[in-house]
Amino acid sequence: MIKHISHKIFITVFILIALHASPDGPQTSRYTDSIHSFVNFGTFALQKGYRSHIDILLLNNNAYSVIPPGIPILLAPLYFLHQMLMRLIGIPEGEVYWSIFDILSNVCVSAPLLGIVAVIMFKTLDYFTNDLVKKLWLVFTFIFGSLVFFYSTNGIWSHVYTMSFIFIAFYLIIHQANGFFIGLSLGFAQMVDYIAIVPISLLIGFWIYLMIKERNYTSMLTNMLLLLFGYSIFVGIIMYYNQSITGSVLQTPNSLFLKQLNQEDSIQKSMFMVPSLGTIWGLTFSSFRGIFLYFPMSFLFIGSFVKKTYQKNNVILFCFIFFAFIFVLNASYYAWSGDVCFGPRHLVVATPFILLPVVYSPLKYIKLLGVLSMFINLAGVSTIPSNNLLINIAMFLYRGPLLHWQDYFYKVILPQYYNIHLSSMTPFFIYLAIGFVLYLMWKPSINQQDVLLKDRLIS
Repeated sequence: MIKHISHKIFITVFILIALHASPDGPQTSRYTDSIHSFVNFGTFALQKGYRSHIDILLLNNNAYSVIPPGIPILLAPLYFLHQMLMRLIGIPEGEVYWSIFDILSNVCVSAPLLGIVAVIMFKTLDYFTNDLVKKLWLVFTFIFGSLVFFYSTNGIWSHVYTMSFIFIAFYLIIHQANGFFIGLSLGFAQMVDYIAIVPISLLIGFWIYLMIKERNYTSMLTNMLLLLFGYSIFVGIIMYYNQSITGSVLQTPNSLFLKQLNQEDSIQKSMFMVPSLGTIWGLTFSSFRGIFLYFPMSFLFIGSFVKKTYQKNNVILFCFIFFAFIFVLNASYYAWSGDVCFGPRHLVVATPFILLPVVYSPLKYIKLLGVLSMFINLAGVSTIPSNNLLINIAMFLYRGPLLHWQDYFYKVILPQYYNIHLSSMTPFFIYLAIGFVLYLMWKPSINQQDVLLKDRLIS
């Protein structure tokens, strides 16, 4: 039955993430420009006519997107196939060309990856409870009631990829998997996001703690070597990437870009600084980037901490420590707000670790805050990012759910290629059809759960 449920979780997540894929995003072009250069020219130097104007490093008469190499490398095979498809159907490089690729990246990479992560969350919750209903509520709130929903559908962002590989490594650690596979997962996270070194260090520390607790020192040494080997593969790629751009294996494009900004600016900027009260407020309860407003399930996380659930097992204790470090890191970061985005995007990596301690909360509160979280994040997915959550909610209440790809289809594709002009197009019937299909898929499990509940009440 569990395996059957896992398949349904994967399919549900895949369908709904793919359904909400967007043809563009605020920072998408910084990745697609690099992917285009990497696949077609074998370099990360941006070619003439590049679209991105966010954080561009100018060096030796070349321009570079200030990003790690992970996402361009990860999406390169998809882009290669995309080019062939566009040539086949006759769509030249331009707005429509890139919009289709943005949608494909969400459908072909983000959606299946999150389907796998959702199943891993479901199996991880087995460690804490046998309540199927509670586990399903937490899994779907994790995907659709948190910032994960927005950052897996609104163009290309690194945060969901980082979170996914970090959580996969966490799952492998608590299940005492081979160190090499743990290292590979951590290495992938590192290649996608330089700042992932902090959660990676926390996970390695937790893994060492668990190994010492088992007192199997021979196995620990062997697995440590395997972990470092798996991790070093991706570190080697990063060092080569740094060398090819900055001329130093240890200097990243990010650090060199910040150095250039400091030379141009009279005010010296540091990558990290002591968090201010304004920053802490901004990341907690403000409608600007407050995690408690964008992800109300966080209230149950704090409630779980107050109830000292961390005393129940080491995994829950680690979740609290993990969140504390990531929060302080975000509050210390010079770009803590994330610029144009929805909610505190640098806290996305902590999302699964916020939800795990919530498993000890009453189901009625999980349902209540889960529905509220899903409403808020559906509002974010259906609107344009703003600097105030209340604006997104107002737009959502006024206009209702919006599928960005459908909106793009009738506003751009139909007029440009078919000379068809429509005043509007509602997603209502698409939601109705998808909802019906998902209901048919889940109906046997719902009926079985009802029978089990009646048996419990009788006994």
